[in-house]
Amino acid sequence: IEYKYIGEAFNTYLIAELEDKMIIIDKHAAHERILFNKLKAEGQNIGSQMLLMPVTVTLGKEEYIAVTENIETIVKAGFDIEDFGNGTVIVRSCPIDLDNQEIAPLIDEIAQYLIKNRRDITNEHLDWIYHNVSCRAAIKAGNISTDIELIDIARKLEKDDSLRYCPHGRPICITLSKKQLERQFKRS
Repeated sequence: IEYKYIGEAFNTYLIAELEDKMIIIDKHAAHERILFNKLKAEGQNIGSQMLLMPVTVTLGKEEYIAVTENIETIVKAGFDIEDFGNGTVIVRSCPIDLDNQEIAPLIDEIAQYLIKNRRDITNEHLDWIYHNVSCRAAIKAGNISTDIELIDIARKLEKDDSLRYCPHGRPICITLSKKQLERQFKRS
């Protein structure tokens, strides 16, 4: 059984039909979960994109120390990052789905996280990084998306029943039965 794509509301919610149900999907939450699962599944083999122009990120003293002490973990998350000296790191590649403009703020967020969570639990750090990479790389609510992008998200959701909540814990979709709609319109 396949979703029948209906359209998009408010440049945020994908609307589909499945049998006698209407499915409303939060495109950002859905795409974020799809990317998060992909990053976790790829683990050490995360696809990276070489940057045409490496991104230099200047950090505060504490942030710089946190990042340079954890470069190995950040590399495992799909970054080619190295110490550039004087409070600066340089990023030469990043996970494929990430936009260049998101790199510096993400490295700063990673530094803040590492400062607050100093205990050395690499898998927990990696999950947090995957979560933040997927959030920044996902289609944004309010942005215009093509029907092809939205249909692709719907197809991935219908193929994997585990895709019900984004990494933040928010629901990805809600379902309204035909009967529920009919009651709303006083048809039943």
